[in-house]
Amino acid sequence: MKYILTGVTGFIGEEVLHQCRQNPSITSIIALTRRPLPEEISKDPKVEVIVMKDFKTYTPEVLEKLKGADACIWSMGHVAAVPEVEIDYPLAFMNAFAPTVQKKFRYMHCSGRLAEKDQEKSLVFLQEGRRIKGTAELEVMAFEKKKELHNGLWESYIVKPAMVLKKEGQEGYLKWVGSFVIGGVYVDELAAAMIDTVTNGSDMQIEKNAEVVARGRKVLDGHKP
Repeated sequence: MKYILTGVTGFIGEEVLHQCRQNPSITSIIALTRRPLPEEISKDPKVEVIVMKDFKTYTPEVLEKLKGADACIWSMGHVAAVPEVEIDYPLAFMNAFAPTVQKKFRYMHCSGRLAEKDQEKSLVFLQEGRRIKGTAELEVMAFEKKKELHNGLWESYIVKPAMVLKKEGQEGYLKWVGSFVIGGVYVDELAAAMIDTVTNGSDMQIEKNAEVVARGRKVLDGHKP
């Protein structure tokens, strides 16, 4: 299988890339990034790194390298929920890549628990950022229905993790904040859940934190010797 990854220099995307490299069923990884990756990664024969000058522009050369991919895991985001990053970048990818799709393609979008799709809803805190991420979710869901662009071969999925924690045993005090205050998911659980969904599909287009934890934990426990 051939997977496209974004956000691979970030906390979540880095773990997604790590697990994809370890997964024998994934034979090709295209990493779209703003800067070169460490030599250890760039020299991995499974990985092709494409340094993007502009995530709103996909040249014919880049699209040719993406052609034939089975899935994309979009882990790119911005702590301040900048519209260009949260909405424009994924839309540019979808609109550019979808016409090349010739087989079932699964797109996974990493959002957040507090993202709000209802743009008219009154919010107490982080209003703008939550609405921006909610708008991105709406666009991702709507794109699946644009069959004229992808002949109905496109499947969109969204995960809504709460606080994303370091791997179990590395999390420190944040474990207690995440678990008892707003909910949390370990980064390896989140990555495993996203990879599993694009690999096997899911009956749920949107998975909330508890569902992400359950899926990710099941995958990781299944890999234990």
